Amino acid sequence: MNTTLSPQQLRLAALLGLVFVFVIGGGMFVLGQKQQSQKQTSTPALPLPAHQTETTAAPGTTSRTPIAKPRTTPPRPVRIATHGLPLAVAKALRRHRVVVVSLVTPGVGVDMLARDEAAAAARAAHVGFVSLNVFRQANGAPLLRKLGVVEAPAVLVVMRPARIYAQLDGFADRDTVRQAVANARR
Repeated sequence: MNTTLSPQQLRLAALLGLVFVFVIGGGMFVLGQKQQSQKQTSTPALPLPAHQTETTAAPGTTSRTPIAKPRTTPPRPVRIATHGLPLAVAKALRRHRVVVVSLVTPGVGVDMLARDEAAAAARAAHVGFVSLNVFRQANGAPLLRKLGVVEAPAVLVVMRPARIYAQLDGFADRDTVRQAVANARR
């Protein structure tokens, strides 16, 4: 097999390379021009607000009409006082005076059963319920600062304003959780 290129093949390769460069360069030039023309298009004149009227000036003088700036302020995000609790718990406390918080490790059968029991107790007592994954940093860090080390499964009964009334470590059935909620309401 012949691995050398003939002069004709070299000229053809150079010509194809040159054509390729011109096509790419021309395409980039056209796209650049298109973007500049889009930036330079003027916006249509908007009517003046009712409180501003155009003034007429005497001949030979110029007049300037003040342009009203729109008085739109960006909406400010609503800050929720979390009091050292995870955001989900703080939001639930805004809606409910008492919230049952279930701390679970996902995929562990006992934890899922404890979560279901706590949820059933919260529904029966008509209070808020939040389930927190202890492996998520956003959920676990605030609780570690507030409570210290908590092992999952655990159930917390939290009252406004962010006061932890009861901490039930390990598995807690729905009657135990419902009793803790009833005690918190007193």
